[in-house]
Parts: sequence; structure tokens; C-alpha cells
Amino acid sequence: MRLPVAKEGLLLILLSLLLSLLCYALRIYPLAILLVLLLLFFLYFFRNPSRISTSTGDEIISPADGRVMGVEDLDEGQFLKERVRRIRIFMSVSDVHVNRAPCEGMIEKVEHRSGRFKLAFKKGIDDENERNYIVLKRGDERFLVVQIAGFVARRIICYVKERQSVAKGAIVGMIALGSRVDLYMPTRYEPLVKEGQKVKSGVTVLARSGKERS
Repeated sequence: MRLPVAKEGLLLILLSLLLSLLCYALRIYPLAILLVLLLLFFLYFFRNPSRISTSTGDEIISPADGRVMGVEDLDEGQFLKERVRRIRIFMSVSDVHVNRAPCEGMIEKVEHRSGRFKLAFKKGIDDENERNYIVLKRGDERFLVVQIAGFVARRIICYVKERQSVAKGAIVGMIALGSRVDLYMPTRYEPLVKEGQKVKSGVTVLARSGKERS
């Protein structure tokens, strides 16, 4: 069952709710107001809205809410080990923090690496910051989703495990307080977004296959 908030926020939400009611009952109104404001912040921050994709099988959807930082081709030598197309998405504090699968498939590999917490929009943080790699295999295709922590974000959460099957748009994790999510895909996919464009996880189509899959 899908919760309207991420499960990591449930304890904070319930605690702030109970404390605000207690302060109200004790007539400590200023503190009660502050706790209600904190409750509203937690509800907003950990929100998990329902997302329904109408994309086709040859379309890849966004794994994160945010703004496109760049679209480029490069050689990915660690996991996919081939020439790929990468789309970088910056997640601000106000964006939904839940991350979703860009397509259906099987989780081939999950690997977490410790690192620093530099600003997520700076260059050169790909191999420096705290990050989590998720390799998704679909037929003969392989995709790589990279969750990258930033200066404010200090916690990367991954819900999926290796050899687990996922549906397109399924929740695979979240990054507390925003940061960055990169998606690597085969170069046969033509990008449908450009730098600076706002995208929504599980909804916005990032790319479409220009060739038939074998």
C-alpha cells in the first residue's frame, strides 16, 4: 500500500503531532504553534504523491523531481562499461525527494560508496560525494541510476535489492533534503528534455528509443 508520505518521515510526523497536542492541552500555545509548523514542514518534506505514467515501452521516465542540469554522452567505465547518454537532475529542498525506476526491469546491482558532501550542482562531484549506484537491466539494455548526496543532503536511502524486479515508476529510494540524481542510458535513446527544464519523477518522459530493441 502506498503511503502519502515516505516511511522515513512517519516517526517525525507522529512525534511532532503528539507533542503539539500535548503543548496545546497544557496551554503552552507558542510551543504548540511551533510544533504545528514543524509538523507541516515534515508533511511537505516527506510527501509521496501518487504518480501514474502514460509513457510507452520505448520511453524512459524521470527518476527524480527537479531541474535538468545537463544532457551529454560519455564513456561509463565502472558499471555499464560502454558509451552512454547521461541526464543529470538537480533536486532542490522543495522538490519531492522520492526516486523512481525509469523503466521496468531487474535490479542487477546496488552499490553504496561513501564520500564527501560538496554542493550537488558543482562539477566534479560524480566520484567525490556520497552516492548510491543502482543498475537496472531490461532485456539487452542496462540503465544506471546514481543517487548523489549534496551539501545539505546527508542521507541516501535505497529501497531495492539485487535480483529484485521493479515496475516502471516504482519507488526505488529517496535522498533526504534533495541533491542530485543521474540517469545513464544507451545512446539509442534520444533526449526529449533540455538543460534547465523542470521534470517530475515517474511522469516526465526524458528520452525515447530511436531504434528497435533486439
